[in-house]
Amino acid sequence: MDPLLFAGSLIVAYILGALPTGLVVGKLVRGVDIRKYGSGSTGSTNMYRTLGRIPAATVVGLDIAKGALAVGIAWIATDGNEYSHALAGVAVIVGHSWPVFSGFRGGRGVMTGWGAMIALSPIAAGITALGWIIVTVTRYVSVGSLFGTTLGAIAIIVLGFVGKAPMEYVVFSIIGAAVIWIRHFDNIGRLMSGAEKPVTEAGRPKRARSHES
Repeated sequence: MDPLLFAGSLIVAYILGALPTGLVVGKLVRGVDIRKYGSGSTGSTNMYRTLGRIPAATVVGLDIAKGALAVGIAWIATDGNEYSHALAGVAVIVGHSWPVFSGFRGGRGVMTGWGAMIALSPIAAGITALGWIIVTVTRYVSVGSLFGTTLGAIAIIVLGFVGKAPMEYVVFSIIGAAVIWIRHFDNIGRLMSGAEKPVTEAGRPKRARSHES
């Protein structure tokens, strides 16, 4: 494996993750800097609360695509080296969470991480999707996100031990899940204090008033 291609694939993965999909969609759809509203996250949940279903769904699709594409590029560039796939998955989550293009203020990394997991292990990605059941029952996206992320991480580890996934992917499951949990620390604090807001209604598609006004 060419070390330059290995390093390059990780840089490309970070850059893909750092593409500010939520920020761009907010600007194009409503002329809104989504970082100034709600939680300040550029992720799909804040988009849903602030701008509605269609912008949120657009961000979800783009974020999933970023994750899958990052792993795919690493696969091609490094001739199928499993460590490069796993680390590209981590890099794209880090890029999405702390994007250089938007002041290092990004999303929680869940959808981007899920996209990477779809490319790495569709079985684990399917297990991760069970987190949506928790969202439906509790109405708390953060709870479902953390539950699904943890399930997916465990699934990859188990699949690795039984020979259904490369053991190298455990690097992605552990580090990627840790990054997502770190990005949810404020949500965890609000859950513990009872201040976390459930998702009950999509934001109305109109320009919100700036926090600075």
